[in-house]
Amino acid sequence: MAGKAVTLYLDEGVIEAARSAAGREGLSLSAYTNRRLVEGLKPWPSGLADLLGSLADEPLEAPPELDWETDSPRPDL
Repeated sequence: MAGKAVTLYLDEGVIEAARSAAGREGLSLSAYTNRRLVEGLKPWPSGLADLLGSLADEPLEAPPELDWETDSPRPDL
């Protein structure tokens, strides 16, 4: 992937955690950092669009009203 160079100054703990995570995923530190930055810029989680239209077209029904005697006791305000 061609791109422009960026220099980041990170705490040692952060850079070591990023190196470890990149290694676990089999990525270079640059590729891992690029992917994490891109993911952080997305406004919606991946796979959200797959949920659109996944509910049945049946009309939703309201549940029956519960009896007030079965409600938890609440202090008066």
